[in-house]
Amino acid sequence: FLSILMAATIKRQTLALERLTDEPLKVLWIDTEQSQQSTQEILKERIMPLAGVDKLDDTQFFAFNLRGVGFEKRGRMVDVAIRSIKPDICIIDGVKDLMTDINDAVQATLIMEKLMELAKEMNCCIVCVLHQNKSEQDRNMRGSIGTELTNKAFEVFQCSILGDDETFKVEQTYSRKRKIKQNFYYTINKDGLPEACANYHEQPRDAQGRFMSMKQDMSADEVDKLLKVFVDAFEGRSQRRFNELMAVALKKCGVADAATYYAYLAKAEDAGFVRKMEHPETGETWVELLDNTLPF
Repeated sequence: FLSILMAATIKRQTLALERLTDEPLKVLWIDTEQSQQSTQEILKERIMPLAGVDKLDDTQFFAFNLRGVGFEKRGRMVDVAIRSIKPDICIIDGVKDLMTDINDAVQATLIMEKLMELAKEMNCCIVCVLHQNKSEQDRNMRGSIGTELTNKAFEVFQCSILGDDETFKVEQTYSRKRKIKQNFYYTINKDGLPEACANYHEQPRDAQGRFMSMKQDMSADEVDKLLKVFVDAFEGRSQRRFNELMAVALKKCGVADAATYYAYLAKAEDAGFVRKMEHPETGETWVELLDNTLPF
C-alpha cells in the first residue's frame, strides 16, 4: 500500500488513490526496516512502474534507508531530513525504530511530541507505519507507541492480507474528519505490481477476532429479520457500545445466546447494516448502524 501511496504523489490517479492537487507532492520516504537493496527494488520495480515514470525527479522524491543506523542517530537524521527537505508528505517505515522499546510509554510520548512538532512547523503530513499485534484476540497497533499513534493520529488505516493469501485489504479504522466506508482491495499481478480487484468475500471473525465459517447468501426474509433485530437493539440510537448492544439483543430482541448474536453480527456486517469501530482512546468496541457517525 505504501508503494501505491508514494506513486500517487507523482501520478494523480493511482489505483484507488487520487491526489487532490494538480502538482505532484514532494515526498520523503524513510525506510528503517528493509535492506538498501530492497528499498531500491521497491523504487525501481514497484513505485516507478505504478507512477508511469522511468526516472524519479530528485527535487520531488527523496528516499533514505536508515536500517543500519543506531536509533539515536536515526532520530536526529529524521529531524534534519524533514526540516531540510520540507516535504509535503513524509513516510516513516517503521516508526518503532525511532525507539529502543515499543512498550516504553515515555519514549513513545516523546517521539509523538517530536513528530507532531515537525508536522506543524514544516506543514507536512507524517505517515507512520507500525505492525499490529499478531494475536487473533488483539489486533491493535503494537506497544505504547501504537497507543500513542492511535490517540494522536488524524486517520488510521489497517492493511491486512485476507484468507486466500493473495488478496490485500486497506481499511480506514479511524478518522477525525472524513470517514471512508469503502475498503480497498488489491492483488499482486504477475509483474509484481499491485492491481485493484473486486471486493473479496472475507471470512468473518467473531467478537474475539476468531475466524467463523463462511456465510451463505441470505434470502429477503432473512435480511429483513436480521435488520429488524439490530434496529430494535439500537433502540433508536445510531451507535452503541458492543457489550451494551449485545445485552439488549439478548434480553429484548429474541437472540438466543451469545454465539447466535456473534453470528448475527457477522452477517449484519457482511450485509452492510452495521460495522464495528474501536474507540481510539479507550479501546472499547463500538457498533454503528450505517450511515451514521461515531461520537468520537
